[in-house]
Order: sequence, then structure tokens, then C-alpha cells
Amino acid sequence: MSGLTLVGDVGGTNCRFALAERNPQGTIELHHSERFAVGDFSSFHDAVKGYLDAQKLTPKKAAFAFAGPKFGDEIRMTNVDWVVSESSLNEKFGFDDVVVLNDFVAMANGATVIPDDGFDVLLPGKVNYNKPIAVMGPGTGLGISCIIPGQPLRIVPTEGGHTAFAPQNAFEQEILTHQLGLMPYVSAESLISGPGIPRLYRAICAIRDEVATLSKPEEIVAAAQADPKSAARLTVVTFCNLLGGFAGNAALTMGASGGVVLGGGVSRHIAPFFDQSEFKERFKSRGRGSFFVKDVPVRLITIDFVALYGAAAMVLN
Repeated sequence: MSGLTLVGDVGGTNCRFALAERNPQGTIELHHSERFAVGDFSSFHDAVKGYLDAQKLTPKKAAFAFAGPKFGDEIRMTNVDWVVSESSLNEKFGFDDVVVLNDFVAMANGATVIPDDGFDVLLPGKVNYNKPIAVMGPGTGLGISCIIPGQPLRIVPTEGGHTAFAPQNAFEQEILTHQLGLMPYVSAESLISGPGIPRLYRAICAIRDEVATLSKPEEIVAAAQADPKSAARLTVVTFCNLLGGFAGNAALTMGASGGVVLGGGVSRHIAPFFDQSEFKERFKSRGRGSFFVKDVPVRLITIDFVALYGAAAMVLN
């Protein structure tokens, strides 16, 4: 068991660990996956120690994906006060080989190895890895990276979720005005993220002069499914609209003519509402830039643990 590689995917809310290996067919297998609340640990080292103690293992290789940018050998998480470096992990746990990387680098790397049946098609066409591809998705934040063609493929992480929220109609302008009364800068991820769903819901309730009775994203999505005339339904449909517009902007900004891939649990959770929304129209409606995105395929990752597979592929030969 010590020959297995420790992998982790660490977001602003949860961290997930597993043990990875390549099977004789050359594909990656994950074992003993466990999820922990980030808030239960004072440091990432404590979380790793807790998992390894429970597994009674001392792996020699590790790869960890984090929601945050990498500087040198160090990751600074965006929504959690954790700073993690490869050198500190080596010193603490005695790894022979350890890699820390941005979570959407891992997500993008994982997207290149999962089979076609691991995706749903939102806009038709085959993803072309000979052209740039944007990989993005809402979670605790709004992650986005770009796959650059070549041998090997290169993945560029970005902090594009922190770009300014851009309303496209009078209703969305009202949402922006409401949010500006609560925060000095409204980023895209302020609204297009898991925590953004309750923010969007409260803004819509205020605009409709209704009392906001729901507080959790999952409550709002459930209420949206139950009542098509509710503020919750309008919230989730609006969320899909905003996500479509942001994805279209990403395709233009990154020159992602090869495709756009959506990942993360939030995207899968709201997937039943894509067809009820203007997601596709918003993606394609780019003014004079519409010619560029009109044939760009958009896919939704439907399988779990893609970032773990992507992290594992970084260290498994």
C-alpha cells in the first residue's frame, strides 16, 4: 500500500483525499476516497495527517490541487487562510515527490483523460485539443484555466473569476446595483459560484419586494425545482444565464476555439435548468465576436473526482 500516491483536491469548503495508482492497462484508479470539511482543520498539514493516520500509510508521492494561485512552490488559497508549499510538505511528511497545483489546472488535466461518456453536450461539436480550450466551473469560487495545444499540452491557470461582473440587461443591472450597496467590488464569482446563489437569491427577492426565506444553495435549487414561479426559480435560471455569458467571454478572452468545458459540483447541480435558461443564447451572443463562438463546443463534466485524476496524472508515470 505504501506504493500508492496520495492525491487531494482542496476547495474553500471541502477537501477530498484519495490514494491513486496506475493499473496494468495504464489508467488511473482511486482508492479510499474521503471528504473532510476545511473548517475542521487549522492547517492543511493537519488534514493530511488525519487522513494518513486513518489509512496507516506513508506514501512517497503526493499531488494536491488547491483553489488558489501558485507562486514558486507555494499555493495561496483564495477563500481560506491556508498557504501550502511543496518544500513544507516534503519536510513534514517525507515525500520523495510532491506537487501542489491550482485546482483548475488539475481539473483541466483530468478533463483530457476522461472518456467521452464522462461529459454531457451543452453545445454540439467535438472538443479539439489541437486548439485552446477553456476549463471553468463554479464552486466556492469561480475557477478557470486554459489548455494550450502542443506536445505535451500546457495548462495555464488564471484568476478570471475575479473579473468584474458584467450585467447584460436592465434586470441584471438592478442586481449589480443591489450588490454594490453591500460590497465595493462585484466580481463574477460573487454571483457565479456556490455562495453566489444565495447572494443572487437575496438580490432578486429585494428587487421583487419579497422576503428572502432561503439561505443555502441546495435549498434554493430545490425550491426552484418545486415552483416555476418562485424567486428561487428565477435565481437559478438567472445563474445559468450569467454562467453562459461568462463562458462566452472566457471563450473570446482565451481564444478557446477548441471548446469550453464546465466542471464542478455546482454546474452538475444546476444542469437540469440549462435548457430552461438562456445559457446557450448568452454564450453565443457576443456582439461582433459572435462569429468566433458560434461553433465552439461546450461540454459539462458529469463524473466525480476529475481534479483528483488530474492531480494524480501529474506524478504517476
